[in-house]
Amino acid sequence: NSGGGLFDAQGTLIGIVVAKSSGSEVEGLGFAIPVNKAIDAISDLKQFGYIRGRVYTGMEFIDVDSVQLAWMYGLSDLGCYVYSVGRGTNAEEAGFKSGDRIISVDGKEVETSDEIEAILNNKSVGDEIVFSVQRNRAQGELTLVLEEYVPDSANAFTDND
Repeated sequence: NSGGGLFDAQGTLIGIVVAKSSGSEVEGLGFAIPVNKAIDAISDLKQFGYIRGRVYTGMEFIDVDSVQLAWMYGLSDLGCYVYSVGRGTNAEEAGFKSGDRIISVDGKEVETSDEIEAILNNKSVGDEIVFSVQRNRAQGELTLVLEEYVPDSANAFTDND
């Protein structure tokens, strides 16, 4: 239950346990990655040093979910904001700026970075998505082509004004 292989009744490896939930009503509820996905991930890690095909916006987000936090950043509205934009990314090319408040992604209203992440989980590298953003009280749309997450390039953040 604490990790390792998950086997069927014939002893065939069918998954790798990665998390376990326990509580007063439940004991030993495990969560596993299917073995085929694990094999693909291991292959990518060995060959490339990262898992290919993961989408990347080129931005870091911050959730402003309290009046105190909004006051600290000098903001008047709660929501999810662009914290930083990576240099040379599609996000920079599309015109995103630090301080943009994300209103919606592909027509779905969002208030948190988790909601953005949930939308991105159903997208692929190369997909175009439309962000509705608020900047200096004006609202507009920016189209972003999703990039592939490559760890070395993900550290090139800057504060864009």
